[in-house]
Amino acid sequence: MGSTLSCVEILTVLLRKYVKITSDPLSKDWLILSKGHAAPALYALLAENGLIPYEELIKLQSLESRLQGHPDVMIPGVDMSTGSLGQGLSFGIGVAIWIKSKGGSGRVYVVMGDGELDEGQVWEAMTDAARRNLDNLTVIIDCNGYQLDGRLSEVKPKHYMPLVWSVVGWEVFLCDGHNVPNIISTLDEAIRVKAPTVIFAKTVRGRGLKQLEGTDLQRVE
Repeated sequence: MGSTLSCVEILTVLLRKYVKITSDPLSKDWLILSKGHAAPALYALLAENGLIPYEELIKLQSLESRLQGHPDVMIPGVDMSTGSLGQGLSFGIGVAIWIKSKGGSGRVYVVMGDGELDEGQVWEAMTDAARRNLDNLTVIIDCNGYQLDGRLSEVKPKHYMPLVWSVVGWEVFLCDGHNVPNIISTLDEAIRVKAPTVIFAKTVRGRGLKQLEGTDLQRVE
């Protein structure tokens, strides 16, 4: 829940304002939730957009449900099966290269977690995207300050990452990942840049859970 709630606003803005869904894979926009463990947020938004029924959400991770702990391409609106961290960026780069090679107009958005940046595959991929000048690729990093083993500051600090991505050749932006107008203005600016762009979005893990303390949450059968 912590990772899911930290990226709700980011995914909402992308799916409600930026990601165009068409039948043509070259003109559609691709959304890759590389941090696949935040799938509940994606499922809720897919239901909001009418791609899956609301009644299916309550079956999350049950044996008879297709809505499992990580998104799968058999679910309408899911562009990549994710869950193994570090692979989303490489896949997104491949799609961005293909779109540009065919003269397509689609854009690729990859949502990652800050802990995910530990993966060596991410470092290899980020250098390749810069070399190819993939200006149809935008990465948004959900910087909630945690990874599986604990706080980033105690496991592997990441405060230097914006500088690293900039030095490699990406155009770097910072934003408040819970401030919708700020997310929108940052994305608008990033899309205009003729280079691969990365947005470091500062977020709070489990944002909103405190508001539920002391309430009577009834289970929906």
